[in-house]
Amino acid sequence: MKLEQTRPGVFQATMTVHELSAIFAGARMSLAVMEADPSDSTDEARAALRAVLSDFDEALGRRAGGQQG
Repeated sequence: MKLEQTRPGVFQATMTVHELSAIFAGARMSLAVMEADPSDSTDEARAALRAVLSDFDEALGRRAGGQQG
C-alpha cells in the first residue's frame, strides 16, 4: 500500500483490491458492532461511517456501470 498526503487532511491511497476489500470489510464490521451496541459510539461517528460506506458503494456502482466520476 502506498499512502501520500496531497495536502493537509487529504490523502491519496494506492492499494491492491485485496487491501481495499479488507479496509471496507473492517469498516462494515465496525458499523455493525456500533449499531448493535450504540452506547459505545456517538450518533455522529455512526453517521460518518455510514456516509463513507455509502459513498464507496455509490462509487463502486458507478464503476461497475461503466461510468467515470
